[in-house]
Amino acid sequence: MNINEGDLIKLRKDIERVRKHEESRKAKQANEKDVQSTPSGGRAQSLREDAVSIAVRLREVLEKLLGPAGPSDESLQAIPEHVVTLLQVIRDEPKFEQWILAIDALSPALRNQQLQKMSFAFRIEDGNSTIAESFDRLQDANLFNAFCQSLRDEKQASA
Repeated sequence: MNINEGDLIKLRKDIERVRKHEESRKAKQANEKDVQSTPSGGRAQSLREDAVSIAVRLREVLEKLLGPAGPSDESLQAIPEHVVTLLQVIRDEPKFEQWILAIDALSPALRNQQLQKMSFAFRIEDGNSTIAESFDRLQDANLFNAFCQSLRDEKQASA
């Protein structure tokens, strides 16, 4: 499946839109915490419970894949927020979701080659691109598998 330059530009704009939305949401939550001097546990507590982080879900999938063995150094590190943002945008863009799931069937070497091409395309536009860094991080087999599993789970939940 080929992805043209217009699709890359659209993906970048969507990622920026989601990132700005997340930043404003976090700022709003911080302001709400400042306004509430004592935690009443009512509405603020229910908002926190409703907003389950995608990073938490990804971590759960990773833990299932890795089994109950002791945590590795990699599993102790938090999943970068830019990878979570990439997941949110790809989930909303069927073409990119299909592309990610299609390269999942490839061998790890070919899959990583495709991810490197995507990363390179974003680095051309912006040398310090967090989107490119997200595609670089997806070259980790466990993270990529968890990423794809999260996409599949979301697809099954919506069906």
